[in-house]
Amino acid sequence: MIENTNTQAANSAFLLGALLGQSNDQLIGAQEARGQQQLVNSDRLPTELRDDRADYEALGFTFGTPDPHDPLFTPATLPNGWSRQAAEDTDMWSYVVDTLGRRRVAVFYKAAFYDRRADMHLVSVREYVDTCVYREQPIVTDEAWATPEAVVEAAQAAVDRCDDHLAGWAKDNAAYAPRITAEREQYAAVVAQFNVS
Repeated sequence: MIENTNTQAANSAFLLGALLGQSNDQLIGAQEARGQQQLVNSDRLPTELRDDRADYEALGFTFGTPDPHDPLFTPATLPNGWSRQAAEDTDMWSYVVDTLGRRRVAVFYKAAFYDRRADMHLVSVREYVDTCVYREQPIVTDEAWATPEAVVEAAQAAVDRCDDHLAGWAKDNAAYAPRITAEREQYAAVVAQFNVS
């Protein structure tokens, strides 16, 4: 179950923690960490979708009626074999990963009582490729979503963006040029790896 941190009971617990000497940063950080773990271990997903619900349903998601006690979330089932995964570097993001371990849905949940909100969006191939390049992880292709052609298209668009940066503002700022050049080389390597034409 996901705790609604906007309730009187949650606010009382927060106040008690403050009275016992915990800082606001500690208390809010603990709320957000608990919220992430509760979400990952629940059968709920955010009610607010940044994409069309039909796009999720086409992948195999099913959604129930929003929880009347906490309409921020709704009961949901994942496509067969997919699972939930907490982000390693922040308590406000979690992911739904597919059977190949790829992040397919990004779930934002800020559990802090003063600004509690949640939503989610489908991960695009471009976002997937960017994440793999940034994290230096292998790109896993398939024949339906991250096809070799889609990966090449996303990586080539990134190469083009880097070229635009190098031709524009980066040429006037020497500190950025090496970083953009290295990034361009990473994306160019992806294009070369997956280019089947």
